[in-house]
Amino acid sequence: MKIINTCALLLCLLSPFAQAETSLFGLTLGQSTLQEVEQRYTLQYKKSASGLPDSWNYYRVSGEQFNEPQLTYATLYFDDARTLGRVWFLFPSSEAKYKTLKDQLSRQYPRLNIAPFVSEPLRLDKAEFQNDTTHIQLEYSAYGTDVAFTDLKYRAAAKKTREAHQPTKETP
Repeated sequence: MKIINTCALLLCLLSPFAQAETSLFGLTLGQSTLQEVEQRYTLQYKKSASGLPDSWNYYRVSGEQFNEPQLTYATLYFDDARTLGRVWFLFPSSEAKYKTLKDQLSRQYPRLNIAPFVSEPLRLDKAEFQNDTTHIQLEYSAYGTDVAFTDLKYRAAAKKTREAHQPTKETP
């Protein structure tokens, strides 16, 4: 009986670590490489900007490839080492889909307390979640219902890159 209790306790202690990785449709944030993604999915096109780091480039994958009803497409972002850093899913605008996703995410991730939502004419609602490795942003707008999963290391690196590329104000 003592062995069973010890095993159960170990499983409880290890489960947060096992759940820390975020895997979506066979892709793992912070681990899957561009090469692995290319073997699994057909990338429709690459959006790139010359002179910017690879982490600002992205690839689009059609929703049909994920066998997910209603998914319009997914956009995949990779860091400079060509490791998956962010996945952004776009669904048609649907309050029902937004509520379903919000309920699912609420059961899997801690919800962030964000500033009170200020409505914009086209954005109808939003929620954010985060665990030890992943930030999730869910938005419902007139354009669509989208959910973005971002690896925290990728997010921090992207923030640094944005700050480095911001124009500086010259003082007279």
